[in-house]
Order: sequence, then C-alpha cells, then structure tokens
Amino acid sequence: MLLRLQTLLCGCILAIAASCAAPASPPGQIEPIGEYQISFLAGSRDDAGRFMGGTELRILTAYRGKLYAGNGYWEDRPGPEGSQGAQILVLDDPRGRWRTEHVFDERMPSGRGREFAMSALTGIAFETDGSGGRLPEPVSMLIASPWDLTGAVRVYSRDDVTGAWTGATLETGQPRRDFLPQLRSFAGHRDGRSGIDRVFAGTDPGGIFSGVYDAAMPGRISWRPTPELDISTIATGSFSGLTGRLRISSFSECNGKLYAAIGQQIYERRDGETRVWTLVYTNPRPGHSETGLRGLTTIPNPSGRGESLLAAVEGNAPRIVRVDPATGAETTELDLQTFLGRAWGMRVGYVIAAYNDMTKIPDPKGGDLVLFGLEAFIPPGTSPALGHSFVDVGYGRVESGAWYVVRHSDGRYELHQITASLPEKSHGLVATRTIAASPFPEDRGAIYFGGYDANKAPTHNSAWIIRASAAAATRQ
Repeated sequence: MLLRLQTLLCGCILAIAASCAAPASPPGQIEPIGEYQISFLAGSRDDAGRFMGGTELRILTAYRGKLYAGNGYWEDRPGPEGSQGAQILVLDDPRGRWRTEHVFDERMPSGRGREFAMSALTGIAFETDGSGGRLPEPVSMLIASPWDLTGAVRVYSRDDVTGAWTGATLETGQPRRDFLPQLRSFAGHRDGRSGIDRVFAGTDPGGIFSGVYDAAMPGRISWRPTPELDISTIATGSFSGLTGRLRISSFSECNGKLYAAIGQQIYERRDGETRVWTLVYTNPRPGHSETGLRGLTTIPNPSGRGESLLAAVEGNAPRIVRVDPATGAETTELDLQTFLGRAWGMRVGYVIAAYNDMTKIPDPKGGDLVLFGLEAFIPPGTSPALGHSFVDVGYGRVESGAWYVVRHSDGRYELHQITASLPEKSHGLVATRTIAASPFPEDRGAIYFGGYDANKAPTHNSAWIIRASAAAATRQ
C-alpha cells in the first residue's frame, strides 16, 4: 500500500550557496554533477524576501513532483532576523532555488513562538472514505506536525488548491524541562479486512492515532479521539534511557501488514474492527538509548519468500538488525561501533542512525539500495584519527562530518561521506538525518541529503541540504 501511495503521490543545477541563482541548462535536462553540491544553506532569503534559517534540516519528502523540507530552530540563537517558527521549504524545480512554503508563526501570550521545529512531514493518499467506499478520484495531501511548546500535538494538512494549512489537535500533554510531547512518524495503510484507507500518526505520550478521509472535516481527515495503541501501557523500566517516555519513531508495511517501531520493540497491527496492536519483537541487546529503534524499513527476505523488517538500534549498543515479523527472530546485519571504528581508525561510542526513515533507490545491479544517515559520539580520551575532527556539544564530542551508509541487496554495507564544505561556517555538517531521491524527471537519479543535529547545544544557521548524483553518492 505504501508503495502504491508513493507512486500515486509522486506521479539546480544547484547554487553553491542558497543566495546564488542557478545557471541555465538546456530545456528538459539537468546538468549532471559528479560530486556533492550545496542546495540550501541556512541564513538566506528566498526570492520573496522571506528568511530561511534553521539549526536542523530534519525531513526531506517528495510530493506531487516537488521536494519539500521540514526545517527546525531547536537550540537556535537568533541573529538580526529574530526568532523564527518551524518552516516547510519547497524546491519546485531542480534548476531553481528553495522557497518558503509555510511558516508556523503562531505566538503564545508571552510573545514566544509556539511551534519551532518540524518533527514529521509526508505525503498521504486516500482512495476510499471512512466506510470503505471508493472516492470518485484519489485524494492526496501533504501532512505535517511541528514541535509545540504548549504540549499540544497537532497534525496540519495542506490544501493543494489554495495552499492553506489546517491543523487538528490529536492530544495535549504536559511539557517538561527535558521532554516535549511530539509526533514523530506518519504512515498510510489500507486495512486488509475492511478495505479502508487509513492514515496513522505515532505520538508521545499518547500512542498510535488513526484517521480516515472525510471531506467535511477541517483538514479533510477524521481522527479517532483515542489512540489505537496507548503506549502508556508499555513498560519501559527495563530499557535504559526510555523510562517514562517512548517514541514511535517509524512505521513500515511488510507482507501487507503495518508495523511500528516503538522504543526497543516492534508492534504489528491486526487489521479489522478490533484494531489491535501486537508485540512481535523486543531488542535483546538494547544497551542505553534515548529512542531505541529507528528507521523501520521493509526489505526482501534474504532467506526465503516474503519480506523482512530492517531497523537501526540507536545508542551505545548500535546495530542494524533484520527481523522476521512472523517469528520475531533477529539477525544482526551490522555492528555500527565496529563498522565505524574500523573505517575511521578510532573508537566510537553512542550512535544515532536512520533518524527518520531509511531511503530506497534502485540498484543498477538489481533490487534496491537502502541509504541511511548517522551521527556518532566519540568516547572521552579518544584522539581524532587522520582526516577527522570533533564538535564539542557540551556533554560529549561528535564526529563533525556528514556520513551515511549504503546497504546493497546482497547485504553488504558501505560507508560514505558527504564531502561538500559549508562556506564561512565554523561548525561541520555533523549529522546526516534525512535522505530523499529526486522527484524531478529531468533530475532522475539525483539524491538530496539534509542535516545537522544541534545535540542540545546552542547553534545558529546550521541547517543544510546537499545534492549528489546517484553514481557519486553510491559508488564503491
């Protein structure tokens, strides 16, 4: 269903800096590039004069032939432009420049901005209404959720005709000094028994909410008032770092069923009127982690028919695991500490991999390549190896480059570095947190990367987007 929806939804030469105009190219073509080139740098203005800053470029997603970006201002120390709200940026054409699609600029009574970073952004499509009846024609929309300082968890949907964004509140939690209620993931899925197209939202602290298409509702989605799975009932005491909070980091369809990564566990949705979620996997070696599993993705089962699930384990026991959803059996495909340590020639500690999702692109040799970004902390006392540098984030040091991993269909993993540099920036790229294939026909095969992780440390204008050809980004 997800693949079907993506097909339905998705049916410059880039500037060296975002403030520069793109050079002309022959009609219908985008000039090939061999290496990484800057597509967007925070601290510029679009053609309408609207400021585009950001500390973290958190999400890239293709929708209806355009590329959208979820921008955030977590830990920002504003310049003369003043404090900014969460932004959605858009690239309409690969030869053009990024522009501001929408700013969440609502203010609280204190005058402080209410919503300051995008946490989820994707396209969704419906072919049925809430009773399973066929719509006259499929309906698609872009949906998003920002971090909200009031504790409200809201979903916004975009009207493609008017460009207006309409919000609906799923729940309101209590913000704490070290925790903000938030929505981290969306998914679309057709219920295998009722035939109803549904959208799912994974929130903390509430759980998994579901909605159906309803043209009469604000935002055209009718959300159930209570979650299908209340994650407050899930015990977290045995998982170091997760006590009292759980993130639903990602969803994936596998063998026609919908799965959710929740903390250190994977749950399966039992379709039908009962709407029951069942535990199918628990990480036997969780280590210490603030999130648990990330980037839940479906791949062909390498040992038989059907499909398997792939996930990244965040933390001080970081791995890439393959899970048989029928049995819960796990195979460790990659130990990230060993893999990075050998590649870099130095010790590696806590690792975050596949921040949001893993990205699939066609492999010229057959099957798919799976790409995911990462960030790695370096243990105290470790000296930087040749060609490496660190960024001190106050409570630790991270490798300052932007790295990502390519998984081949035969199970081989390769490490790659984004080699573009940021002009006049004192910080490094730090983390690759989102990857998207180009949606533009004339730019077919290009890959866009976005990132930076503020890591709870003050920063300013550190968000970035970089483009590369698939050949450059995946070459061995």
